[in-house]
Amino acid sequence: MGWCVKQMGLMRPMLAGVLFLFGCGTASGSDDPEVDRWFARHSEEVWRPLAGKWEPVKALMTSPVENLHLPLAYHVNGRVKAMLRAKKAQIFLDGLIFAEGVSVALLTEEGRSDGQLTAEGCLFDRKAKQGYCEGLVSMVKSGDRLKGRGMYFSIEEQFIKILADCEIRTQRIRNNFGRIL
Repeated sequence: MGWCVKQMGLMRPMLAGVLFLFGCGTASGSDDPEVDRWFARHSEEVWRPLAGKWEPVKALMTSPVENLHLPLAYHVNGRVKAMLRAKKAQIFLDGLIFAEGVSVALLTEEGRSDGQLTAEGCLFDRKAKQGYCEGLVSMVKSGDRLKGRGMYFSIEEQFIKILADCEIRTQRIRNNFGRIL
């Protein structure tokens, strides 16, 4: 049986094998310095500039491409690390990509599936390898599932932060999680 955690402050990499550090919300309230370090490192100041570009860039999407497939990042061995698929997208000269109907396939160095990110809409900065999504978002990785509204993510730092209505489903939490004895 899986576990569902809603409005969780942070799910740390205690879940062995999870590549992304999952964050929900904006404040940790934790006594753990590792948790606080990640929240400080990925605070609102990091994703807010990209979020501020959302409306202006969306307004500039005047000649979108349909059914775009585009590599976003590569492993050191040259294989694709993240592949963007979008129903409708436009690439701008400054390296920004605005896309709707987004699916990002995460791949291992061997080319096998390593996860899937989906979003209604996404603004991706190719230079920084960071993205900001609005609307419904979800992430599936190693059997763990996250969903919510709005998301900031960084491919290079392997980090995602669900901004609202976060829900986490996992098979990895021990059966006695939350018991006092």
